[in-house]
Amino acid sequence: MSSLARVLRRISARLTEPVDVLDAAELAGRVHGSGSSRVIDVNRGDRATLTGRIRAVSTGGGEDHLGVTAEVFDGTGGIEVCWLGRRTISGIDTGRYIRVTGRVGERAGRKIMFNPRYELLAGQPRRTLEETDERA
Repeated sequence: MSSLARVLRRISARLTEPVDVLDAAELAGRVHGSGSSRVIDVNRGDRATLTGRIRAVSTGGGEDHLGVTAEVFDGTGGIEVCWLGRRTISGIDTGRYIRVTGRVGERAGRKIMFNPRYELLAGQPRRTLEETDERA
């Protein structure tokens, strides 16, 4: 396949793909470039550092309530992150970028991480210096 055909195919895909698919692909590239593991690649029992965007946060009471729970999406998949016994955590908001480190578990068939260390990121995940130098 010629390089022109590849370029035209990429342009066509960017014009016709749904925005959420393009967003996910861009986010997955940024996360992979930051040195974090991808959600799709981690399994129960793995210790991992994951970076992504918080898609949903739940707090409150109820029978199934564990604490503050956030869904973190990295472009390849989502993982629930739960801080047990907490009612609120300042900065844990929908749309915020976060890096979490902990052991991956499974609850009701979904990946979950309990009480991870976390770092709130000022903006989107950044690529590593080595990758930035290679692109320049």
